Amino acid sequence: MRYMMFVATDPQAEPYSAEGDNIEEWAADVQSRGVWIEGNRLRPVEDAKTVRMREGELLVTDGPFTESKEWIAGFDILECADLDEAIAVAAAHPMARFGRIELRPVWPFE
Repeated sequence: MRYMMFVATDPQAEPYSAEGDNIEEWAADVQSRGVWIEGNRLRPVEDAKTVRMREGELLVTDGPFTESKEWIAGFDILECADLDEAIAVAAAHPMARFGRIELRPVWPFE
């Protein structure tokens, strides 16, 4: 089953430390196991645009659609046997400590 893993900031998380950032180990592990499909970090919210259509009019605004101290910093698409495996993969990601991880099952069009 595929899962979208949103990697987000969290002002209440433990402070970032370069020594504790094991992203290279995490990436090597999930790639070697064939769990990781794709992923990347995202540019800061200052570079974001929100796009909406309202009554036939295109509205483009700067930034994210919410006022928040938390923001999505990256994403990964995982192929896991089940939710338990996806949770274990997410828990091993350094941003589970320095931020937060949101997992959502992909809901394919069928």
